[in-house]
Amino acid sequence: MQASKPMTFSVFLPPYDRWKSVDEIGVAARLADSLGFDISFGEHIVRPMVSGVPNGPVVYYDNFVLASHLATLTSRARLIFNVLVVPYRPPVLAAKLISTLDVISKGRLVAGTGVGWARGEFAALGVPFEERGAITDEYLRAMKVLWTEEKPVFAGKYAAFSDIVFAPKCVQKPHVPLWIGGGGRAPLRRTVEMGDGWCPSDTSKNADSLDSLARDILWIKEHAEAAGRDPALLDFAFWIDIGPLDRSRPPRTRSNPAEHPIHPIQRAPVQTVEEARALVLGYRKAGFNHFHLRFDWSEAADMMRGMEWFASKVLPAVAE
Repeated sequence: MQASKPMTFSVFLPPYDRWKSVDEIGVAARLADSLGFDISFGEHIVRPMVSGVPNGPVVYYDNFVLASHLATLTSRARLIFNVLVVPYRPPVLAAKLISTLDVISKGRLVAGTGVGWARGEFAALGVPFEERGAITDEYLRAMKVLWTEEKPVFAGKYAAFSDIVFAPKCVQKPHVPLWIGGGGRAPLRRTVEMGDGWCPSDTSKNADSLDSLARDILWIKEHAEAAGRDPALLDFAFWIDIGPLDRSRPPRTRSNPAEHPIHPIQRAPVQTVEEARALVLGYRKAGFNHFHLRFDWSEAADMMRGMEWFASKVLPAVAE
């Protein structure tokens, strides 16, 4: 099953702890923009402590503030939330932040969405962890009402509004693309019902082989078509890990697996054009059309050299 949409690639910015400043992030974002990459963002509000130690990198900028800043520094790159944890914000607030950012970026926002997984983070925010799936479904529906109806009215278990005016609406119509994160039956169903794409993480359910991912993509497309939707319009995004390009420098070891979980399919970062080409085309055959590039780096210069290498060597090798 070949993906029907053109291939696109984004540079994943975290872990933010390694950047020396927001200005340095801006330099990398401008380079990504000039090389033809999109820019993708992860999300945490806080990091829970496990045995007195933070569970992963500590620094996470607010996505809306950082993406607004980078939108003013770039001109063509899409800003992809991968993913925005939907239950963390009331839907009226989230809808306003999303539509405003879409205006600021002139229609370049893609809202990857997820239910979240960190119990401690939910506890800190006062959001019931066990209800996160139901909250996500309802919040997504409520936001769509706010973006598409002139007199939005919604009544649900977790959100309700009426007699309000909501503006600005999204630049993109009918609204910002919503990519649904996660694996398993609920995210697949959510993609068919409400999503404009599917973006499982490499640790999601069924993300243990390309065959299982391909079956999930086929399931989404078949059920979307049965529901009267055009499956060719859907996006499917996955991860590629890019390793050190200087063979004389040993790979940097990851002391904390939570910082960068083991890729269940890829196993090791690609380090040659041949490896990268084989991986991209394998994912492409499975049905994916967008790829988040996760570089193995310790200094910003390492990431930017990796970006230049991928753009100059790998992109021509996988061009269709």
